[in-house]
Amino acid sequence: MAADAARGGRRVTIAATAPDLVDALERHCAKAWPAPEIVRLNGWELRFAPGSRSRRVNALTPLSPVPGKFEETLELARKLCRQRDVACTVRITPAAGAEATAVLDRQGVPVLDFTAVEVAPLGPGLALDAEVTIETAPSRAWIDGMAAANGVGAEEKAVIERLLGDVLYPQAFATTMQDGTPAAFARAAVGDGLMGIFHVTTRADARRKGHARRAVSSLMAWGRRQGAMRAYLQVTADNAPARALYAELGFREAYVYTYRPA
Repeated sequence: MAADAARGGRRVTIAATAPDLVDALERHCAKAWPAPEIVRLNGWELRFAPGSRSRRVNALTPLSPVPGKFEETLELARKLCRQRDVACTVRITPAAGAEATAVLDRQGVPVLDFTAVEVAPLGPGLALDAEVTIETAPSRAWIDGMAAANGVGAEEKAVIERLLGDVLYPQAFATTMQDGTPAAFARAAVGDGLMGIFHVTTRADARRKGHARRAVSSLMAWGRRQGAMRAYLQVTADNAPARALYAELGFREAYVYTYRPA
C-alpha cells in the first residue's frame, strides 16, 4: 500500500513499488546499524539507542505491521518512551501502509524530513582507488576523524563506537586524505547480497573536491569483492549536491521515508 505525507505544502505519495526490496533493505539496515534495545510491537520495532542522534535507531519502525493494530501499537510505544524519558518518533516507510498515516494525520502529528533510500548495482567495472584507505575495523583515527567532521561530541562518539562493535556483518571503513590529514570518511556493511553505506562525511575545508565520491566508489568496489550485488544508502531528500553525486555513481531512488514526532 502507499502512504501520503505533506511536503512543501503538497501531498507526496510514499509508494511501495517493490515491497520485497523495501523489506530487504529495511532488515539489512537494522543489522548494519543496530539499536542496542528493540521492543517488537505488532510487526513494528521500537528501537532505542540512548545517546545517539540517529533516528533510525531511536524510532518506531514498521517491518510487517499487523492490520488494525496501529493505534494500540502507538499507545504502547508512547508508554515505553515515557518510561525511558525519550521522545516517541514514528518512522513511516512504505511498509507502514495507509493505516499508520491515517491515524497520525487524525491526531495532528506533523511530518518531519524526507529521506531517500537509493540503490545502485555493483557491476564489474568498479575499482578501488589506490589513494583511499580501506580498513575492516574502525581505527581510532577513523572514529575520531568522522566524529570531528560530523560535529559529534565525546559522549555520542562513544555510543557510535559501541554500535559499530555490535554490527555482525563484515564492515569496511574508508578514508581519503588531503595534505596529509584525513579528509573524508565512509562506512559499509555487507551481507545477504546487499551492502549498506553509512557515515559519509567530509571535513568542511575539504568539500567539493571529490573526496566523498572516491570514498563511496571504493566501498562499492570493496562490496562487490565481498559478494554484494547491490548497494544502498540514505540521503536527505532535499540534499541536491549529495544526490547528484550519488546519481553519477549509479544510485537511484527506491523509496522515501519520513519521521513523525508522536
